[in-house]
Amino acid sequence: MDVSVRDKGIFRFGAFRMDAVRHCLARDGAPLKLPPKLFDTLLYLVEHAGRVVEKDELLTAVWDGRFVDEANLTQTVFLLRRALQADETTADFIVTVPGHGYRFVAPVRRETDLGATAVPSAVAQMSAPQGGPAARFEPRAAEQTATKPSHAWSWPGLASFVAAALVVAGLISLLLVQRWAPEYARPTLHAAFNPPPRSVAVLAFTNMSGDPGQDYLADGFSEELINALSRVDALHVAARTSTFFFKSHPATIADIARQLNVGAVLEGSLRREGRRLRITVQLINAATGYHFWSHNYDRDFGDILKLQTEIAEKVTQSLQVTLNAGDAERLTMGGTANSAAFDAFLRGMQSMHGRGEASYQSALAAFDEAVRLDPRYAAAQTKRAYVLMFIANFDTTSDLARVRATLAQAMDAANRTVALAPDWGQAHAARGAILLQLLDFGGAERELSRARALAPADVAVDRPYAFLEAYLGHRAAAEAAAARVVARYPLEADSYADQAEILYLNRRYVDSLAALRHARALAAIEPPRDQLISALVYLAQGKPRIARQKCAADQNSGQTLCLAIAAHQLGQLTEAKAHMATLRASMGNTGAYDYAETYAQWGDESNALVWLKTAAKLRDTGLAQLKTDPLLDPIRGTPEFADVERGLDFPP
Repeated sequence: MDVSVRDKGIFRFGAFRMDAVRHCLARDGAPLKLPPKLFDTLLYLVEHAGRVVEKDELLTAVWDGRFVDEANLTQTVFLLRRALQADETTADFIVTVPGHGYRFVAPVRRETDLGATAVPSAVAQMSAPQGGPAARFEPRAAEQTATKPSHAWSWPGLASFVAAALVVAGLISLLLVQRWAPEYARPTLHAAFNPPPRSVAVLAFTNMSGDPGQDYLADGFSEELINALSRVDALHVAARTSTFFFKSHPATIADIARQLNVGAVLEGSLRREGRRLRITVQLINAATGYHFWSHNYDRDFGDILKLQTEIAEKVTQSLQVTLNAGDAERLTMGGTANSAAFDAFLRGMQSMHGRGEASYQSALAAFDEAVRLDPRYAAAQTKRAYVLMFIANFDTTSDLARVRATLAQAMDAANRTVALAPDWGQAHAARGAILLQLLDFGGAERELSRARALAPADVAVDRPYAFLEAYLGHRAAAEAAAARVVARYPLEADSYADQAEILYLNRRYVDSLAALRHARALAAIEPPRDQLISALVYLAQGKPRIARQKCAADQNSGQTLCLAIAAHQLGQLTEAKAHMATLRASMGNTGAYDYAETYAQWGDESNALVWLKTAAKLRDTGLAQLKTDPLLDPIRGTPEFADVERGLDFPP
């Protein structure tokens, strides 16, 4: 790359002066020697400060389009960071944008014959986002101010003036995020770093195919690699939601490792061209920045499953884990040898992460295809079971027979999963979760206890187990399980929302609101479920005005119930009755449990008990919360309530 014909400027950033003509770099006036490729890489990043430079763009610009292993680029950036840092407390100038490339984040000033001009800094970029994941970047160091209806909530200026005002507003917003963000989301440059031995985070692989339609393949391959490694007892593997968080929240490898408390980070890219796959993988030592290993794989698509296992085994070997026979078997447990079925499964996973009934229906179609292609594909059957359960929860037709039929299909899929993989914790967890929906508390307890025995560190097991314990009134066990989920999913808003709901059921209202603040710090918007939980907390605290503000944010049946209770607490009885009429019109008998909650809060014991008995006859899924639901406290001491509770046969 002929830099001299590209730009004859001098760039200043931090304590550095970079002369593009003389090819020299100095820190505080002292020369700093860089090999040519390192200098050219740094120069290109500096010239494009404030935006994400894609890996392909950087490889083309610096290596003139010649084929270069992506690992060389990773090592080049690592060496640059080491050269630019005066000591270990100095912030990085270059951040990795997982799945994309790199961004030079320090303010840069360019000096030319006409004087000095500013290259947009990361802070300036905040006031004028360019779209895509990188637009949500929060600058580090000096620039960083730290940056079912009804029961569905249960589960599951002038130019310069304007520019300045926007920057100030952005900084104020970041300050607010810093005020409420949990500690793990803040800079940790000075924090002690002592990750568990044999700990690893797998970042979302970069889709290098040039086709966004292949994102599902890159994401799904990464996720299944995480799942496989998580089954090795000797490994501590960061959860998928935590690692995928960094797709839209760029950070350096060192910061990612610190926030997830892992000693190694695996990153890679995937390119698909017809039947050919090219996958580049590198496992990086988070403490030193050097590679444990890196490798390129060129394979036929039909070998993708073998390749996944091969990479997982290489990771375990690099982290000095010896696989015993059980570990080796668990790497592929629940899987398939059919690449077409695996492809369908990954498409289903992508749709499933979209949430909402439409996404779940799309996911179900993909999982159905995977099972058709391989009837013994246990993982696909497990996901079918969960998706069918979610669809039943989202059913707003007031057709109880259809809801029951959907839950029966979910139960059938879960039973098939257990038959196919009887020693797989997730199979028993799926069956336990559905049994809980069907109000079979004893069966749910047996299945989830079995799941925990088989997979004690699996969050997919701890999540339904936490709700089971909460519904049974086992407060300490429920809170401990919810805390384990938060510890494994520290960057997932839903982890804190689950914790908030369990704390609400345990009458720990202040702590519930604190957990919701953590969830809000991680989510772009506050979901209706989180709004409803906070509204219910405020109702329990006797703060109906604040609760009503939360209730009114979204008009689903849960919010309508909330509005009916809030209006009644405020003495607005006509409005309360209107909300109840809306609820009755939309839900019919499927809302029996909701009506019991509402009448109980209104102080109408007679109607509350009538609807509670109706809910029991209809096996309303809301009854799972009967023992601990704060909304039913006004009628909890009645003989009729005790009869309903006995009829549900809760375990002790």
